[in-house]
Amino acid sequence: MKDTDLKLEPERPKYADAELFDPDPFTIGLGIFAALAGGGAFLEARRQRQFIERQQKERFRAAWFGARRTLIHFDQVIDEFETYMLEDEYSESAFRIGAVRITVDRGRHQAMRRLKGQAMTTANVLTDTLDDLSDFLGADDQEVIDKILRELAQIELPARYSDVIRSARQARDLYSELLSIVGEREGFEKTP
Repeated sequence: MKDTDLKLEPERPKYADAELFDPDPFTIGLGIFAALAGGGAFLEARRQRQFIERQQKERFRAAWFGARRTLIHFDQVIDEFETYMLEDEYSESAFRIGAVRITVDRGRHQAMRRLKGQAMTTANVLTDTLDDLSDFLGADDQEVIDKILRELAQIELPARYSDVIRSARQARDLYSELLSIVGEREGFEKTP
């Protein structure tokens, strides 16, 4: 037998008796490429989420500082009004329309008009800034919020001018406690 007489038969596949399939390697390659690209896309989405979360944190921080500044103004209004009340000796007078009649000079009249405007503006801004802050408060804050609401619900219309001051300071302390708890938890007073 010559070497040329040998006919080489093609090697028989081991699965010759089984049904043959085309596994479509292109699809497998596409799947691998999709995993490669998809992973990157999800990482990019996470980066975008982090950017959005950072913006959200910055808005939360800004709302907190807005509320804190307004609370400072509220405290100033309370203190200034108390000085007029004590100086003009009506702290124990009834807190009713027309119950107190005082005579002041033009300078004091202008100062009290300014203070009235500041008190009204501060009331509006305080409610707005606390509303803005509430957008960021969650379950962690519910206990202190419930405490504030319970204590505010117990405040009645003041009978005397001194009671106005006392109630205002009580509310200020409650709001201040909330801001302290949130500020400490979030680290808002630390320099970035």
